[in-house]
Amino acid sequence: MCYRRKTKYMLSPTEEIKARLNIVDVVAGYVKLDKSGSHWKACCPFHRERSPSFMVNEERQMWHCFGCNKGGDAFAFVMEMEGIGFREALIMLAERANVELPQYSQESKERYQEARDEKSRLYEIHELATKFYEKQLWEGPGKELALGYLRDRGLSDESIHKFRLGFAPEGWRHLYDFLVKSGFDAKELAQAGIALKKENGDGYYDRFRDRIMFPITDTIGRVIGYSARVRPGADETQAKYINTSETPIYKKSQVLYGLSYARQAIKQAGHTVLVEGNMDVIACHQAGIENAVAASGTALGEEQLALLRRYGKEIRFFFDMDEAGQKAARRSTDLALGQDIEALIISIPEGKDAADLAREHPDALRDAIAHPEPALQYFLAQLVSRHDVETPAGKKEVLAQFIPFIGAAKNEIDRSYWIKELAQAIRVEEKHLHGVVHSARVEREKRTQNLPSDGKEPFKETTTLYTKRSERLREEMIGLSLAFAAVRTRSLEIADETVLRYLEKHPLYFFIVQAGDGRDPIDLVEDKELKSLAGKLLFRILDGPDFSALPEEERPAAALGIFEQLITDIKKEVIRSEELIALEHALEAARRSGGKEKEKELLSKFMLLSRENR
Repeated sequence: MCYRRKTKYMLSPTEEIKARLNIVDVVAGYVKLDKSGSHWKACCPFHRERSPSFMVNEERQMWHCFGCNKGGDAFAFVMEMEGIGFREALIMLAERANVELPQYSQESKERYQEARDEKSRLYEIHELATKFYEKQLWEGPGKELALGYLRDRGLSDESIHKFRLGFAPEGWRHLYDFLVKSGFDAKELAQAGIALKKENGDGYYDRFRDRIMFPITDTIGRVIGYSARVRPGADETQAKYINTSETPIYKKSQVLYGLSYARQAIKQAGHTVLVEGNMDVIACHQAGIENAVAASGTALGEEQLALLRRYGKEIRFFFDMDEAGQKAARRSTDLALGQDIEALIISIPEGKDAADLAREHPDALRDAIAHPEPALQYFLAQLVSRHDVETPAGKKEVLAQFIPFIGAAKNEIDRSYWIKELAQAIRVEEKHLHGVVHSARVEREKRTQNLPSDGKEPFKETTTLYTKRSERLREEMIGLSLAFAAVRTRSLEIADETVLRYLEKHPLYFFIVQAGDGRDPIDLVEDKELKSLAGKLLFRILDGPDFSALPEEERPAAALGIFEQLITDIKKEVIRSEELIALEHALEAARRSGGKEKEKELLSKFMLLSRENR
């Protein structure tokens, strides 16, 4: 079946922005680029490296790093660098390219502008309030009542200034009166979470009084709320910390304390250090651990983990060693595994927190952070030390508490490894654990989403026709289709059902079909990870030995020749894969019947055929 079509179409805002902006100029605004053949190169801004593996292709307007495997277009780069979503990157680049966004035109644009103006006022309120609190700390009553406490906790004046700590004086309307005189009305202050309405409805008063103020910022450093600690020596029967209630600019489930200061350090280190409290964050930064953040005013949640995942897929949890801290570590690890984030545990002597260690033994703090333990290894060792695994009751207790961790892991290799470790730790056979893990995964899935409508269990294992070699062949075919329009046209003319079924299993093939032969399929991809994959395949083809030395005009014909050979190869590969599946079934039958000689013969054939497919 031929999918070819030629259509004239209006450029979408995304395409128009790309047409007006050169990705080289966009990237060069953040990174020093050097020309290297047909590409530009640099040391990757998203991980540490000595030799440049970050490449920008000006012709295709794509970038890719072969060190950390990140990549995409101009939007993906700005999203990664700024730690923002697609919508924010769209607005940012639209302004730079002078492109009007239709969804913000006329009535829609007016509504957007009203919301933007409202948020701008809230940002202004928080900025002015922060300056007020800072002044009260350094020049007002906080100088005597709170500054000494912060210094005694080991914070330097430089750190106090950096994180903009302040003081809310005792009294009912100090900040309220100041902000009203500055041009804001009572309803705005209440909406900002700065003021509360009196119960009798007559007037407003300050929400934060006689407290040390920790400003909470968004990812680009704008103050959006506060975490307020009761002043030591004041009425400590009230809540030790209170936070801003949710507002149009502050959603506690989407905020991490210190992230605006830490995001570049997280990208460079490749991991986040997640601590318990605000003081821990500041102490870590002061000790040179600038990739530290904390959940603010709430237990760590999935949205916060998704936010951290933008910067790096490893989190080192640094919680207190008491029961509450360890419970938080277990819960956080479970959530992290569910998002395919590598979880590690930093352990320190019980009774200490990160702030204490930073003040008393900063070298020990840095050493602890540099040598974390894989979270599952840490928790398994804890469980085995607390329960007698020689008894059935002890084994059951370890299983009950550890199996959910294995079930949470998204990677099958990780699950297999920890099943083996658990089996050895509690002295049971591995085969008895696979079903338990599968059940745990099913139960987890039931808690997070509905089961499929056909009633099938999630994660049910299915046999695939494709081997590792066939997957490499498919990726090469997709890469050629992305790189060359002539190959793209040919791929849409394939009628062989075996090859089509094989190509359709690749997530980028859908975009190749949607683009036809008139558009670039990469322009249609919005998913960040898919965009990165597309860039990786594209660069792999263009920089490969088949094309890097060829003149530009000879490349399309060479690409078509390679593509035709790949079609032939994949047909052979599928046939061999089907033979492997048949041998698997025969082997299983031989094992059940006890035919040792037959099993040995079949296993020999299976191993020989398997090696051919690698």
